[in-house]
Amino acid sequence: MAITMPKIEISFEQRAVSLIDRSERGIAILIVRDDTDKSFTHKQYSDLSAAQADESLYTADNYAAICDLLGFAPYQAHVFRADSDGALADTLAEISRTVKTGWLTIAGQSAADGLALAAWVKTQDNTKKKTYKAVCYGLTTLPDDMHVVNFVNEKVTFSDDRGEKDGVAYLPSLVGIFAVCNVKRGSTNYQCSNLKEVQEVEDNDAALGTGKFILVNSEDNTVRIAQGINSMTTTDGKTRTEDMCLIETVEAMDMIKDDIAATFRETYLGNYRNSRDNQMMLVNALNSSYFRQLMQQTILDPDYANAAMIDVDAQRAAWVASGKSEAESWDDDTVKANPFKRTVYLTANVKILNSMTDLIMPITMA
Repeated sequence: MAITMPKIEISFEQRAVSLIDRSERGIAILIVRDDTDKSFTHKQYSDLSAAQADESLYTADNYAAICDLLGFAPYQAHVFRADSDGALADTLAEISRTVKTGWLTIAGQSAADGLALAAWVKTQDNTKKKTYKAVCYGLTTLPDDMHVVNFVNEKVTFSDDRGEKDGVAYLPSLVGIFAVCNVKRGSTNYQCSNLKEVQEVEDNDAALGTGKFILVNSEDNTVRIAQGINSMTTTDGKTRTEDMCLIETVEAMDMIKDDIAATFRETYLGNYRNSRDNQMMLVNALNSSYFRQLMQQTILDPDYANAAMIDVDAQRAAWVASGKSEAESWDDDTVKANPFKRTVYLTANVKILNSMTDLIMPITMA
């Protein structure tokens, strides 16, 4: 077998979640194409006042976009500057080196940049196991991806003196909103406090059914998110379920995935022999510490038996595939007592809680 870099393969299925300490989320990343000041490529802002000191570094539109993002107070805000004619791939490569995950968009996003951004996020997830999420505008090729949001309202009217703008102008605000919601709440019905009104799509249900993200004018004279969905529409009932069409579900999935991978890499990788006792130490840490914490915070359902365990089937199959045919007849305890070389095979059953969105309440009159 060829020697490769140590692998942390974390397969995320609805009923088979893999692997610790819950990290802070809420990271918003904004790309601006701006030639005003080329002395920098990356700025991190803690709050709106920090960005105000840098107003002269940006065009008026880009500065407004930064303020829109920071107006929702995400945990972290990163601005990456690219030349107006610069290669988007270069900026995305810098983001990959600098920020491990986050919500990502481009101010004044062009159609080409939107498609490129969506494709990059898919690649990061599929090949590098990085959990970036993109907010794009009016994509001509529907992404059908749980890590890409496709916003489509044609016009938005800001509450300030900007007035009506093309829908693309609201991308930075949405990145700020999603970063703030993260795993704490769903974005469905979230109030877009910096908007006065929005031009609604012709058919809300039809748009949502095709994975399009929309805003609506609410009865209370506010603008709100209709449904906190991503662009995924194709499901298979296993690795792509209906729940995974919801932004808040994918946020929790990605958080769990990132936290466990980081903990394994920093604490276990190379530091412990691959014995059953050491595997169980990891399993117990997941069950008694990490999953328990997520249940207390109602990210996981506290009434469900959220639990990790050694993946007996996968471990047995690995031994059989390596030529040890007798492993086929091993009982489960024998399989657990025989970890496979350097690989840790774990599985888990968890239930991620979603926010309340629908009320069904028949009332019987006496």
